[in-house]
Amino acid sequence: MFRKRKDKKDKHKDDYEPLIEGDLALRCVSYIDHPHDLTYNALIRECGSIGNSYLRINFYVPPSIGRTAYLPYDGKGTISIDRTIQEVCTHGRRLDSIITRAHVKDKQRTSLAILIDNSFQMTSDWQGDKLGQVVKPEKAPHILAKIAAVSILESLGRDVDEIDIITFDDDAQGPFNQWQLPPRELLKMKGGGLSRLDLGLAKLLQLEWEARPGDRILFILGGGLPFTGTNIVIDDIEVQVNVLYYLNRMLRQGVKATYIPFFTNDKLGDERVGGFSPRSLANKMRQLGVAVSEIDSESSLPMGLMNNFREMMIGPQKNMPMFEI
Repeated sequence: MFRKRKDKKDKHKDDYEPLIEGDLALRCVSYIDHPHDLTYNALIRECGSIGNSYLRINFYVPPSIGRTAYLPYDGKGTISIDRTIQEVCTHGRRLDSIITRAHVKDKQRTSLAILIDNSFQMTSDWQGDKLGQVVKPEKAPHILAKIAAVSILESLGRDVDEIDIITFDDDAQGPFNQWQLPPRELLKMKGGGLSRLDLGLAKLLQLEWEARPGDRILFILGGGLPFTGTNIVIDDIEVQVNVLYYLNRMLRQGVKATYIPFFTNDKLGDERVGGFSPRSLANKMRQLGVAVSEIDSESSLPMGLMNNFREMMIGPQKNMPMFEI
């Protein structure tokens, strides 16, 4: 986490310094309980600094490749002395043969989708019930998920052409754009209900989002385990298998997907319901080709976002030998 340095005497120092662990999460909890413009502005500023520092798309994507546009000669242009002899010898004494060509750059349209788990499993109350102890609200996964979502919207979200935000619990809500679900409303969300990630993915498929032209980037911010809540094992397995099927279908269409599970307590990540536990489902997604990086605390959030985004854009990093024998 970062905040602006107040000391401007040393210009060679970094522009940002680390925040105290839990500071941003505490602000988020405070804003939920007592919304205030000063708290909101501070949250947006800090989330924006995280995103701009760790989610820069030009860090991972090469620049557009220029291609020559051969247009009919219209009497305008600049004569290229370097091309004169070659073109005249090839095409004869034609003026349009020695005029420099215009260059254009291909630009891919980019669509961004963010699925946010707003289920009861993401709350501190649910964790407290499972562990039999009090869990502080700022330690809840849904607080970190909202911070991550705002960080993405305030950085990467400003560079894309289209944004679709879907929240899911017992059902999937959306898709919303950044004006229909602004950060102010997103930060106020309180978790409740089941974690039906399958319904969120199904909504994207219904919109044929995966078939849109250009680049399609999918962020899934969650950690809850999808199941029906009916205590029928076969139904729970069906829901979980649907999640994998939908993701595999999107990946085959060229979608770049990343799943960020917020496991703030190790004891809850391995509890099995249906065919999977939260951690084993995340591992299965990784096998399909989804970039997965667990985040367990506020301090690990910036690097976790960066690692996930890098792996999604350029693939997993391979350890190459330093020397060859």
